[in-house]
Amino acid sequence: MNDPDAQSSPASDAGAAPAMPLRLLLRFTDTAYEQRFVKHYIAFYFRYVQASLVLGVVLILGDYLVDHIAYGSVESNLLRLTLAFPVLLAGLGYTLLPDARRHWQPVMSGFIITAAFFLFYTLTRIDAEGGEGLRSWVGVLNFTFLQFYCFVILGVQFRYALASGLIILLAFEYTLWQHAGLTTREAAYWSYHVLTLFILAAGIGWWREYLLRKEFVARAALDDSRAAAEQRALRLAHYDEVTGLPNRRLFAELAMPVIERARRGGTGCTVLHLEIDRLSGIHHVYGRGEGDAALADITQRIRLCIRSGDLPAVGQAGENTRVVARLGDNAFSIMLTDLDSQERASLVAQRLLVAVAQPVLVDAQPLVLSASIGIALFPGDARDFTGLMRCAEQAARAAAEAGGAQHMFFDEALNARARDRVLLETELRQAIRVGQLCLYYQPKVDVRDGRIVGAEALVRWQHPRRGLIPPGNFIPMAEESGLIVPLTDWVLHAACGSLRRWADAGLPSLPLSVNLPASSLSDARLLDQLDALMQRYELRPSCLMLELTETMLMRDVTSAISVLERLRAQGYGLALDDFGTGYSSLNYLKRLPVSELKIDRAFVIDVARGGRDGALAAAVITLGKELGLQVVAEGVETQEQSEFLSVRGCVLQQGYLHSRPVALGEFEAMLRAKAA
Repeated sequence: MNDPDAQSSPASDAGAAPAMPLRLLLRFTDTAYEQRFVKHYIAFYFRYVQASLVLGVVLILGDYLVDHIAYGSVESNLLRLTLAFPVLLAGLGYTLLPDARRHWQPVMSGFIITAAFFLFYTLTRIDAEGGEGLRSWVGVLNFTFLQFYCFVILGVQFRYALASGLIILLAFEYTLWQHAGLTTREAAYWSYHVLTLFILAAGIGWWREYLLRKEFVARAALDDSRAAAEQRALRLAHYDEVTGLPNRRLFAELAMPVIERARRGGTGCTVLHLEIDRLSGIHHVYGRGEGDAALADITQRIRLCIRSGDLPAVGQAGENTRVVARLGDNAFSIMLTDLDSQERASLVAQRLLVAVAQPVLVDAQPLVLSASIGIALFPGDARDFTGLMRCAEQAARAAAEAGGAQHMFFDEALNARARDRVLLETELRQAIRVGQLCLYYQPKVDVRDGRIVGAEALVRWQHPRRGLIPPGNFIPMAEESGLIVPLTDWVLHAACGSLRRWADAGLPSLPLSVNLPASSLSDARLLDQLDALMQRYELRPSCLMLELTETMLMRDVTSAISVLERLRAQGYGLALDDFGTGYSSLNYLKRLPVSELKIDRAFVIDVARGGRDGALAAAVITLGKELGLQVVAEGVETQEQSEFLSVRGCVLQQGYLHSRPVALGEFEAMLRAKAA
């Protein structure tokens, strides 16, 4: 399949035709357009020519019979059948040839002129032998018929009919005036008669072709616009609009015959699946236009890496051994039929990584991107196109999860992990529906007196076969698959249900923290959903602490601040989780309406040893206190860590030193014990 851009649009051929001057009556200036005109009308006129030739044969035969009956002794009458009659039969035979339509008008002009000269000769001989040739109205009618014959049969291209008619007219006039036996008056009379009919026939032919050409201009414009629309539809269906590369559908059409030839020939081929890391960030920050410009630049580099010259489009499947296609926003696939070893494929992947890593200008700023490449080999990894694509995509996903900016080859371990991931996603969807999830609670302790001043609700998955699955094994998958929304809904309902249960049991009232995913702040349902939960479970908003990470807040700071201010105004507690591991912008921190700051466990692990971790933890504690925030330390596991933090003013702590996350019944027992 050819790239539509590589073909000249049919509309371009007709561009000059509607603006034609009087030459429109004889010929379009564009040769290709003229050929389209002839081809459009030739189907009708060709059959008409054949019928007219048969009619000419019948008329000549009729003239012969009439003259034979009236002047039986005129031997020259037989010349009609021996001269003009065979010429018309030859013309009829020519129309039956396979290629007759290509040059039928000039050839038929020759047949008609030849038949006319034979008739001149025949009628002149008839007059010499005492018959009625040119002296009779029947003889003149023969030439009148020939004139109309030219303009009717050859009417698609008027210039052929005009030239043929003029030749016949001049030949007739010459014969008429030079023919012995006609007086000057008779010759003048017949000349006037034939000339008048010639002008009439030429006018009819001229006007008919003028109308035909005007009609064709309008018809061609409509056809060209339709063809242009079909061409665009074809391009949209098979090519990516931004890069001009084949899309997934066309890539499959081109790749499958290549794989089939490799299978028959016993050779190998390779599929490389390339994904640009963090390309979506450019779209979010700089807009779609700048992102598409960067993508076009990267596309050009990929093309040049794969071929020695630019690869503007893909030709026929059998003509190219290297095909580049764009399959998604940041994904490309490349099929190479001349690579059948890991070593050579690795060299190509390295060139691609280097090409993508070159700085790209976005909004006049140089940015450096990276790529993750997965490689699948035929026939080792898969024996069909679908399998090769799946293997290459799995390898690319593994390369991205390993940090990106690298390439990986497919192996069965990746396939097993991918199958397990798909199975786990299906099971998680069912787990949310049938109630296999549960909440564990980790106390938040005031180390000055050991009181439980709050707790964090942590979701767990009680799998019927796999046992208790920690959140780190399914939360990232839920975020990627879109299951994080129903999962968060379940957690909020379960947390509010626990608060209501504790209040009904007379247990101490304390705030319960719930982690919100990044998608929650952009969910217009969040405020209404929380209000509905407060009404359903008869709770005050202050009993619910919503924890958000600084990384998710930085995606859209202005919008996030607006949502948080409304939550804070309604009385919900807001905590900034994992502080120090993301952007840590003090400018944003002072604007965020949070009431609690949580020190990430990464700064707590080595805090007792002093050094930089201790200095950073102390700085965060001081910063939080100065901003009027409640500071909580996560991941406290040793007494030394706890004492270091408490001495510096961080008395609210979470961690295994005080308690692991425990199930609902065990946590309620802890509350009762503390209350007692």
